Amino acid sequence: MGGDGHVLRLSVTDRCNFRCRYCMPAAGIDLVRHSDLLPLESLAALVRWLDAELGVHRVKLTGGEPLARRGLASLVRGLRTVPGVREISMTTNGSLLADRAGELRAAGLHRVNVSLDTLDPGRFSRLTRGGRLDDSIAGIDAALAAGLVPLKLNAVLLASSWREDVPALLDFAASRGVEIRFIELMRTGTGAAWAAAELVCASTVQSWLGQGTPMEPLPGPPSAPARRTRLAWHGKRLMVGWITPQSHPFCSSCNRLRLDARGRLRRCLMDPLPLELARLVAAGGATARRRIRAYLDGKRPPSGMNMHLPMVAVGG
Repeated sequence: MGGDGHVLRLSVTDRCNFRCRYCMPAAGIDLVRHSDLLPLESLAALVRWLDAELGVHRVKLTGGEPLARRGLASLVRGLRTVPGVREISMTTNGSLLADRAGELRAAGLHRVNVSLDTLDPGRFSRLTRGGRLDDSIAGIDAALAAGLVPLKLNAVLLASSWREDVPALLDFAASRGVEIRFIELMRTGTGAAWAAAELVCASTVQSWLGQGTPMEPLPGPPSAPARRTRLAWHGKRLMVGWITPQSHPFCSSCNRLRLDARGRLRRCLMDPLPLELARLVAAGGATARRRIRAYLDGKRPPSGMNMHLPMVAVGG
């Protein structure tokens, strides 16, 4: 795992202002009580401990929707003081970003990934169960203006709509000069029948695009989840990544860890057995060191990219 350190996905909240169909059930989830969430300064302290023990070179803030938690800029400032951390980024749906992008950039956030699955307003509202497309686009534009770059767009591929969505999203990415990454659908807490019906392999989309569009593979680090390509699209050259957990898992080179807002560590998005890291560290360093090393030694590729827990509860 991780030659020069780990990538840590730090979930600061399980709350979200969207209810995306691939992320949570229609009725939502049982939210963690505020009293059970660690203070942001305690989360920063755990990141510092992990860096000292294991090496953490990148931290990605996730949720739920990370901007649903107050005080995020102070957390970013705290993470900037962790010696090994070279990059602090955030994954967001963008809808709350327009008013916060400048503050977060000033605090030390380097860049953002923004989820954008469709540019059809009606389909966007149905997929997010009430989200407004214009809010997310405003967040993207504010992030670019604030210098939260390189900005990447994340789009989940859906069998029912990818033929309309993919060309429109490529046009949008080209107009903003940003990279877009297409992601195969995973089932995490959503209906099995819906997830099975909507799954489309990235290779299907690539073949469809490649019929008239040259696509050049690009080298990248082995631990990167996205296989990057350069695409000639309507007279412009686009960076397009392909994240393929279903058809071509990247587990063998994974250097990612996940820490949730309660201080529980996970080896993998699909890992059903978290480690109560905050409690272990509070009880004593030597015990925590032994337990975390034994825990990480037990990291194995999952049998499949399907999980009963909603993604919003695990950390996106």
